[in-house]
Amino acid sequence: MKTLKLMMIVPLMVLFMMSAAAKSQTIGLYLTVQDYLGHKLSYTGSSKIKVSGLFGSNTVVITQDGKKQVLPKSEIFGYSEDGADYRFFNNEEYHIVSAKGLFIYTHTTLVQQGKGPKPTEQYFFSASLADPIRSLTITNVLIVYANHPDFTYAVEGFFKSDNDLAAYDTFNKQFKLAFLYAQKVN
Repeated sequence: MKTLKLMMIVPLMVLFMMSAAAKSQTIGLYLTVQDYLGHKLSYTGSSKIKVSGLFGSNTVVITQDGKKQVLPKSEIFGYSEDGADYRFFNNEEYHIVSAKGLFIYTHTTLVQQGKGPKPTEQYFFSASLADPIRSLTITNVLIVYANHPDFTYAVEGFFKSDNDLAAYDTFNKQFKLAFLYAQKVN
């Protein structure tokens, strides 16, 4: 049974890696926070960039004009791929899904469900791009924004559970938490 599962998983992994390699031509790096804020990408054009990290690697490999350069993720702010922006934090990649006031990220992790772990998208946040990324929980929001009582009281009143914090308003195209932040903090 294990052999059968392995035989099914290996081809999927190879297909995924080939797909990721094909997309690597449209990647650019944000070397610093200022690069991200100014949308200034490095190593685009003739460069081929492979963001390693599927299996715990902490490097980014850049091939430009046949020369390879390996950079540690810890020295790079993040990258952009097909219009989506990502930030590195503790050698992990976090997809930036909201950059209005407070920053909201998603990150796929393996969560034990049923007979085995399944990839699950989880939400995170940071108060600024220089701050650490934390799990998006009511407790963490209250701790980080303790000096903004209007915002924290509104969070306590509006959101009943941690899962509610990731609510997205499709009509206004923004996270409800980010909207509330803009109303109460700015």
